[in-house]
Amino acid sequence: MARPLTAHIDLAAIKHNYLLAKKLQPNTKAFAVVKANAYGHGAVEVAKYLDDIVDAFAVAAIEEAIELREAGVSSPILLLEGVFESAEWQVCENHNFWVAIENQTQLTDFIAANIQIDKVFLKLDSGMHRLGVQPSSADKFIELLEHNPNVGEVVLMTHFSSADDLDSPATSEQLAVFDQVHRQFSQLDVSVANSAATLKWQLPEGGWIRPGIMLYGISPFDEISAQELGLKPAMTLTSKIISLREVKDGEAVGYARAYVAKGQRQIATVAVGYGDGYPRMANHQTPVLVEQAMCCLSGRVSMDMITLDVTELGETQVGDEVILWGEKNPVEDVAAHSSTIAYELVTRMTGRAKRQYHS
Repeated sequence: MARPLTAHIDLAAIKHNYLLAKKLQPNTKAFAVVKANAYGHGAVEVAKYLDDIVDAFAVAAIEEAIELREAGVSSPILLLEGVFESAEWQVCENHNFWVAIENQTQLTDFIAANIQIDKVFLKLDSGMHRLGVQPSSADKFIELLEHNPNVGEVVLMTHFSSADDLDSPATSEQLAVFDQVHRQFSQLDVSVANSAATLKWQLPEGGWIRPGIMLYGISPFDEISAQELGLKPAMTLTSKIISLREVKDGEAVGYARAYVAKGQRQIATVAVGYGDGYPRMANHQTPVLVEQAMCCLSGRVSMDMITLDVTELGETQVGDEVILWGEKNPVEDVAAHSSTIAYELVTRMTGRAKRQYHS
């Protein structure tokens, strides 16, 4: 019998979330960001499902882009971080990838490669100070790219550090820096918005938005739920109870005796652990659904198993379904009890969880 841990992926929910992003910013085109294996949801399956409706896809590295092309995905694909080796430029031309350029080395290697790129996204460091050319040197990059016959179009691009914090002035400050450069080159299309900015910020007209985490029905905000934003969760992670036992008052459960029973309790063991990507730091208030009834972790998360106190649930048996996260148990809530963010939980899932796709 196969291990029961399964990630159910609702492809129609991802499509809904993508179309919602376009509806919120109707004067833009939209990338579907499928980097990191589509945030753990399966890049090939997601991209093939969306291929006939998206404006383009975006990934982090050329390996991710090649995987999509080899799977038959035909839409444009942007390399968000550009290329890391000069030899990759020829691959970009062969597969018709769009490429970001964010430093002098990338620009020099691109010119030397003498290959055709339909769209080059020049990344501007507007204040995040991670990637991008400085505003003071952007004009030199733009002029070289615009006058290069091998470039079809130049798009000016940046990335926000704090768009998920609606009270922070950082996004407005970055937009001001970006706008100052763009005013000198108003003929260029732009791309500035991640999921948080797409959902809640006023953006420049036209250009490209880059919805990522919102595609998968996960809110980028601490204080606003996915449901409030109109998003549909795309992943439901389920397993089953594989063992039940009675634990007496004062007896401990699991590693380091981290949970000690107060009174006689019924403990269920579930097939999932940090070896599957479930967070080891999940605390004893982390919510779990057993046959749609809420309970919490009891004991430390181990590599292959977790334990739950199901005493108050009434009749429970081996084989009962457990929802670790999903529509009725948001992954954001699990992350909040695990000292992390939902992005990390879905992207770090290992291949041990079977993925089943529904549309």
